[in-house]
Amino acid sequence: MNINATLINYFHLCHRKLWLHANGITMEHTSDVVYEGKLIGEESYPQRAEKNQELEILAELDGGIRASAKIDFFDAQKGIVHETKKSDAKERAHVAQVKFYLFLLRKNGIPAHYGIIEYPKLRTTERVELLDDEMSEIENWIKDVSEIIHREVCPPKLSISKCRSCSYFDFCWSGEIEE
Repeated sequence: MNINATLINYFHLCHRKLWLHANGITMEHTSDVVYEGKLIGEESYPQRAEKNQELEILAELDGGIRASAKIDFFDAQKGIVHETKKSDAKERAHVAQVKFYLFLLRKNGIPAHYGIIEYPKLRTTERVELLDDEMSEIENWIKDVSEIIHREVCPPKLSISKCRSCSYFDFCWSGEIEE
């Protein structure tokens, strides 16, 4: 079982989206919102690739669980993770994803001091730190994600107001929306 950063992000957004994605029902490739986010991540800081590196990281955890992530920009000299989000709003899931990156780096003995989430549309940043006592909380997230993924039944939908910009919106709400 491999738990990745996308699943950690989805865990904090919507358990249904997490379950669907983990069980092979992916909708991101059909989403203009996802494509726009990819472009913003690639185009917002073109000079970054010169001084930072992309990093794929893996940790073997208890219970045969593997945790992995692909960190787009890691400044190894300063121990800083950079994450770019297209969102118009800061979200708890963004912070959780960066904490997960920091968790994996520390599990591998790589000095990681903090992360920075950059919101180009908002023209702001958010500093994210991982405290030592939060390591066990992240291990619990990973266990919870694993439990959700292995359920036989898909978790219920959220309220429609939280779903409008989700790449799974049509999948979850098809036939139930009155225009």
